Amino acid sequence: MRRVFWLAIALCLVAGIAVAQYGKPGATQPAAAAKPDFLITASYIEACSCDMFCPCYFNTRSTVHGNEHYCRANLVLKVNKGYYKTTNLDGAKVWLSTDLGSDWNTGKDSWVVLNYDPSVTPVQKAALNDILGQLYPFKWQKMDVETTAFSWNVDTKKGVAQAKMNNGKGEVILERWKGDNPSRETVIRNLKYWMAQSNDGFRLWKSKHEAFEGQGHKFSYDGTNGFLITIQFSGQAKAVAAD
Repeated sequence: MRRVFWLAIALCLVAGIAVAQYGKPGATQPAAAAKPDFLITASYIEACSCDMFCPCYFNTRSTVHGNEHYCRANLVLKVNKGYYKTTNLDGAKVWLSTDLGSDWNTGKDSWVVLNYDPSVTPVQKAALNDILGQLYPFKWQKMDVETTAFSWNVDTKKGVAQAKMNNGKGEVILERWKGDNPSRETVIRNLKYWMAQSNDGFRLWKSKHEAFEGQGHKFSYDGTNGFLITIQFSGQAKAVAAD
């Protein structure tokens, strides 16, 4: 009985101290984290000229092909859910065709063509320009922007993912890598996707075919690297975008 009595006294003292410390007017409270200016969850159909899997993620320069270093790729993304300040980005689609060039530090020989689906409004485009510039903080030597409609589809039952420009100038076809257990996907985890804070893993869907032609660039590859991935990326605005 005595032990119960002293335990009750101790609990009352602890509660009193807590009230005295945190219940005072003006007492310091933990600061709430600032809401980011933008936040997106985006899914990709992506393929490049390298063999599986993406050596560029483990090196500081592009892969050597013969006597050249390059990484020619199509990154086709769809924003599942997102915002930039007051701009809703749900469903926005962007297609990046690129070559990372021969030297990552300088961006030598690199280029990118940023293609927006016509459904993306000017306000959304301005927002995505800032977001993508932060997600891919690369020193492109040449950058162009186009507007071309394209499809984006992942069929998990058939194990086929496809993105295709309506003008026939760009296409990506991926086939799911079966691995040892066809009932499970082969996924690489614990690997950062550019500047995105998180992702659900690189889902290995090998490229059956990828191609692009435009702005003086042209490439086509079969049987090379490909993957699906969903990323989460947030941050503060660095450029003024119309609301």
